[in-house]
Amino acid sequence: MSNGKMLKNVFLAVVAGLFINILIGFFVNFDKLFGAFKEVSAIMVIAPFAFMLLIFIIDSLRYMLVFRKFNIHLSFRDSLYNNIIGYFFCNITPGSVGGLPFQALHFSKLGLDPVISSNVTFSRLIESNLVQLLIVALFFDKGIAMMSVNGDGSYLLIAGMIATIALTILFMLGFLNPQLLGLIALKLENSWLGKLIVRITRKPQWAESISKWSHDLGYGFKVLWKHNTGTMALDILLYMVDQILSAMGLYIPLIILTRSAVPFPEFLLSNILCALISLFIPTPGASGSVEATHLLVLGALTGKPAATLSAILIWRFGAYYLHLILGGLVYFLIPTKKNIYFKRDDGSIGRQRRTNS
Repeated sequence: MSNGKMLKNVFLAVVAGLFINILIGFFVNFDKLFGAFKEVSAIMVIAPFAFMLLIFIIDSLRYMLVFRKFNIHLSFRDSLYNNIIGYFFCNITPGSVGGLPFQALHFSKLGLDPVISSNVTFSRLIESNLVQLLIVALFFDKGIAMMSVNGDGSYLLIAGMIATIALTILFMLGFLNPQLLGLIALKLENSWLGKLIVRITRKPQWAESISKWSHDLGYGFKVLWKHNTGTMALDILLYMVDQILSAMGLYIPLIILTRSAVPFPEFLLSNILCALISLFIPTPGASGSVEATHLLVLGALTGKPAATLSAILIWRFGAYYLHLILGGLVYFLIPTKKNIYFKRDDGSIGRQRRTNS
């Protein structure tokens, strides 16, 4: 993505968020909304921002842990950079879909095997869906109970549960048999679509490349999930911690501003389902749609939509907009060094060490 297009996406994300939030504001009581904002403290803004930083640190350690299973010694600073910029690209791409592909591309630029990089990042996608499905299963009865009192928000909860199950099944099929991607590519090779892909990519052997890549991807999955099950289980557990920390960024201002005793399990389930549904709205970083879906569901839970909206806006400012600035600064001020990982004498792969001139 060029810098010009990137800045355009940042602009669209901010404008879309502001427009939708202003539109939402017309449906709540302005006096109560501003009254709630008067009670905002610094901790309510700092908490969402700080929780995201803590998630970056945890995810950096997660990447280091998993890459080690391929005998790759990923440095903490490269892993942290990858997570900060990955979140930045999530925030500026429609439906937040750009984060993981960029992370895989960044690892490849560093000099790591692109198949392994894709393997590790795609495995993280599988883990996220497994954790979301687990939370839906654990609190399914609470979700059903919320639907009976949530009004229009109940439709979002139902859609979220269906989307979670459907996406998990879809990704698991790709995970269990990634070679299907290669077979589909080979079938399409001589079709009009295959010829169109050749013209666009200028790669006549694109289908064979995908076939080989999918075969290597399948082997990598076996290395991770079959022979390192304990490591992946720990990685999943750490992702569950991520989910709790992310939810706490909104839960703290919500409880303080609404003075509502919303049980955390119900809140966690609602937060995950709302975030998932909002991704289907094609605004950069799901900007605006996140606020709208959360207000519809959480506003019914608390019974105080104005105070709930103020909590959501504070949360988005700390967890989204401030990190949009942080990620942009990191991306533009700290360029990626290419091919700095190499094979060491002991067979492991590590970062190039500085030498004294």
